[in-house]
Amino acid sequence: MINKTLITGIVLAGGKSSRMGSDKGLMIFNGKPLVQYSLDLLSLFCENILISSNNPSYKSFGFEVIADEVTGAGPIAGIASCLRHSGTSLNLVLSCDMPLLEPVVIETLLKNAEGNTFVVPIDSSGRAEPLCALYRSESLAYAEKLIQLESYRMTALFDKAPVKYIKPGDYPVRYNESWFANLNTPDDFHTSNSGSS
Repeated sequence: MINKTLITGIVLAGGKSSRMGSDKGLMIFNGKPLVQYSLDLLSLFCENILISSNNPSYKSFGFEVIADEVTGAGPIAGIASCLRHSGTSLNLVLSCDMPLLEPVVIETLLKNAEGNTFVVPIDSSGRAEPLCALYRSESLAYAEKLIQLESYRMTALFDKAPVKYIKPGDYPVRYNESWFANLNTPDDFHTSNSGSS
């Protein structure tokens, strides 16, 4: 296992949550705030964790909260702002809305860090999961360039530097589609809450 002091965790909690209708990271899921699942998972691997959000309420979780330096640019802006505050080469980026993610996913990302600027899971349909991925510090320059061009598509980052895609068969355990399940709407939230209680 890589030394925890060499990895910064970045939790993306700064979205507008327009489909949820409220700040989704602060909503209670199975007894605790949704964002707490991401914080707990990254705490297994990271000494330092940054929360990307424009909502100062997140300071109550005990971690540094980083506001977007560029507004209206989506997740890429939050990642860039946090990378500027990171003191490590390795950075684990995780959205606040994946409560079913397992440690084996993060372990697999870290095992493939050598020689890659990005390590990104892809699901069984081939879709990349850029909000559950490993970003090296040099990825900041690519993110800043895209923001400057007002090109905010996350996957455009991966055209710029070495990327390792983690396929469903690359994990040491059976792949589980629910690892990357996002809770985006009240229906998602209530279905998952009732289904896993």
